Amino acid sequence: MRIVDCIGDVCPMPVIRTKKALAEAKGEQMEIRVDNGISLENVQKYIYSRGHRDAVCITRDGYFAIVVNTKEVARKSASKDTDSIVIISSDVMGHGDDDLGRKLMQGFIYALTQLEALPHKVVLYNRGALLAVEDSPVLEDLHTLTVAGVQILTCGLCLSHFECEDKLAVGEITNMYAIVEMMQGGNVIRP
Repeated sequence: MRIVDCIGDVCPMPVIRTKKALAEAKGEQMEIRVDNGISLENVQKYIYSRGHRDAVCITRDGYFAIVVNTKEVARKSASKDTDSIVIISSDVMGHGDDDLGRKLMQGFIYALTQLEALPHKVVLYNRGALLAVEDSPVLEDLHTLTVAGVQILTCGLCLSHFECEDKLAVGEITNMYAIVEMMQGGNVIRP
């Protein structure tokens, strides 16, 4: 039995590690271990969405174990929407606690790198422009996206406003007219 130990991992890592393990599975039984209810629910939803209807959850001492027989699966095909555009207008995700918001944004951008169908473009404006400059905590993930063919476009006025136009470290500069055109023509995703 293959063990995927996600104990101590925070969102979205348990789902991403489960996704990778399922992709590598060769008809073997697998046990995914998580140590909190949110990770348990997220992994169970992911497993179910991939056609694994026979997954069983077992409560063990200090963790949950989700047991899956990878032989029994009716896989769902992933959407291949190449017109999707991710629009990011802040370096935090959500409102309220900015420290949590930064962690959520980092998790969101990392999750983008793990999608089967990558977005066509990632557009950064306002404080989102700060994600593409030197010393950004998501720079490596944005580089990963560009290597995979995703265009990273950052508002030039925003870079100028934050006095960091010479610190752009990934992608290229764009303008608001081009951003409006992109938003008009594609499937827009906003964190």
